[in-house]
Order: sequence, then C-alpha cells, then structure tokens
Amino acid sequence: MIANISDRFRAWLIDTFTYDSGQQAADAMADATRWGWLPALSGVAVGGEHARRSHNESVVQGGGVSG
Repeated sequence: MIANISDRFRAWLIDTFTYDSGQQAADAMADATRWGWLPALSGVAVGGEHARRSHNESVVQGGGVSG
C-alpha cells in the first residue's frame, strides 16, 4: 500500500511539474517572462509615490520651497 502511494505521488509530481510538449514548455516560459517583471514594477511605483509624499511633507513642514 505504501509503495503504491509513493508511486502515485511521484507520478503526480512528474505530471504536475513537467510538460508533455515543447509548445507547452514554451508557453509556460512566455507567461513567466511576460508577467515576471510586474511585482518589481509595482514596487518601484509604490516607492516613487512614497518618496513624493515624503518630500512634499518635508517641504510643508520646513516652510520652504525646494528646487
């Protein structure tokens, strides 16, 4: 029974993490590269907004004009 479970689990892993054809592998790689940059870009946008807000608050608190 245990050998059967381990064989079934091994087969499931192989089916889950391998692709039957080159086209499926190429599609998976295209999706990974297409959307892989999105989290990094989101972090840059959030960081830029934080920097603008922080700068504006420091200008208002300082009472001066930056430039």
